[in-house]
Amino acid sequence: MLWAADPTQAIQDEWKFNLKNAYLYRDYDNPNVKNFGSWSQGISLFYTSNLHDTPLMIADKPFRIGADASVQYAVRLSGDRHVSDMMLPFDSRTQSQAADYSKYGATLKLGYDKTLLSLGELWLDLPVTTSDASRQLITSYWGTNLKSQISEQLYAELGRVEKVSPRNEEDFRKFSFTSNGRTEYSDGLNYLDLRYQVTPALKAEYYFGNLEDLYNKHYLGLEHSWKQPTFSLNSKLKYFSAKNDGPNFEIDAQNIGVLEMLKVNNQSFGLGYQQIVGKSAYPLPDGFLPELYFINWNATGFFKKNERSYHVMYGYDFKDYLPGLNAMVKYVYGHKFKTATGENNHETESNVLVNYTFQQPYLKGFAIQYLRVDYKVKYGNDFGEDRFFLNYTKRF
Repeated sequence: MLWAADPTQAIQDEWKFNLKNAYLYRDYDNPNVKNFGSWSQGISLFYTSNLHDTPLMIADKPFRIGADASVQYAVRLSGDRHVSDMMLPFDSRTQSQAADYSKYGATLKLGYDKTLLSLGELWLDLPVTTSDASRQLITSYWGTNLKSQISEQLYAELGRVEKVSPRNEEDFRKFSFTSNGRTEYSDGLNYLDLRYQVTPALKAEYYFGNLEDLYNKHYLGLEHSWKQPTFSLNSKLKYFSAKNDGPNFEIDAQNIGVLEMLKVNNQSFGLGYQQIVGKSAYPLPDGFLPELYFINWNATGFFKKNERSYHVMYGYDFKDYLPGLNAMVKYVYGHKFKTATGENNHETESNVLVNYTFQQPYLKGFAIQYLRVDYKVKYGNDFGEDRFFLNYTKRF
């Protein structure tokens, strides 16, 4: 099975209608820190077009053309708490949260043989650029990318991303990075992503991204799958390196991670380790853009300077008892990092995640998700957080 299929053949003409009712509330133990959260309703429509042949031919193969489009809208159902919850837009000058917000975009697609060129709104799942759907409306990007299945084993993608529309903002804007109270902007992200199927069980990925005037990122990942009749073992090894591009910041950080996932019947067991090395914390662009490629990505980031983190996971699929229901618990411990004043610090995070997809024919398309987060830190602010999502998706 190929890691990445021919990008021109994977496209199907489709409309996707989505309703998302989202609730989030974070409760800090420290009474001097304001709790935050909101309840909102989102409605979105996404159109993906097939590629249609044009009269232009080269080597008996036609150039093909298509177009995608998206419209997203959300309205706040709860009162304004006058504090940012990273869910809806927040105006720091007036200390007010938007009552509603929207996003929209379109993409022109040009295909030839096993190569696809996209211009406009991009939905990316790569280091630096993840289409984050963990809150209300989804993060998207604006730019150009080229995908190609070069051979049966090798897949390549390169592009230039000029702007981002974060999950809690409306418009597309330039990338930016903030450190020690200083914010600088970038004219764009230039990237290359290569994926190679070494063997049927082993795949490799290399990524390079240049966030102009901010920093460069390298990523190398290996993933191995070992499947047996009674169990399967998935192993991941990941390495990230980030260094400043230009004189604006001093960035020098590496992230090394390993993850082992064992699946036995309906049970899943996970054990992971992640370490940040170098002269700085690992950098992330502004806009709450998560780095989902990390071995360990949580509600709180375990990517502080010199931090080492260990995590254990357990998951269960209740398909034999209640089809559509699955749950996961995760515990993370991070240490070896310091506070701004030099004290040794450590932190923990516990997660409980429950998903249920309704199986009844008259409720087809409905799904619910609940996430509980408990965060503890020696020097800092402990909190508990609840997230609840009710989704409805209709494809036609």
